[in-house]
Amino acid sequence: MKSLKEILCSLEGLSDIELFVIDLFCGAGGLSEGVEEARLNGNRCAKVVCCVNHDKNAVLSHDANIPDALHFIEDIRTLELSPINTIVERIRELYPDSMIMLHASLECTNFSKAKGGQPRDADSRTLAEHLFRYIDVIDPDYIQIENVEEFMSWGDMDENGKPISM
Repeated sequence: MKSLKEILCSLEGLSDIELFVIDLFCGAGGLSEGVEEARLNGNRCAKVVCCVNHDKNAVLSHDANIPDALHFIEDIRTLELSPINTIVERIRELYPDSMIMLHASLECTNFSKAKGGQPRDADSRTLAEHLFRYIDVIDPDYIQIENVEEFMSWGDMDENGKPISM
């Protein structure tokens, strides 16, 4: 896996890139592969720069597929964010017209139909609460959250089954 210094150097010469992506819960890299393959008028337009997952094997696989990103084998709840902030600051300095996207594929099997009748881990719901820390530090232009429909039922709902804004 590459170091922060190597990743910062790899950001040079990417003026065609319009969207830089930070991938939380990156798994083996499905979303990241799609980002790396994105083209606009035949030109590469998106780049994954940081990836986080607690699973060592998933991150090692991800690194093999997306070697020019900074990889963290860590729980998003405890990750120290200054390296990600350093990368974001450098991107904004080099490419002020580019955009930063924070993508989070929140863990879903413990509270969705995917878990079937097995016991559920209520603590996994707290992962979404930690996105605010990333949003505050990164200040992304876009936030994309992949999840299941049950995610919408975590909070209070109105009479039409829609989330109530606080």
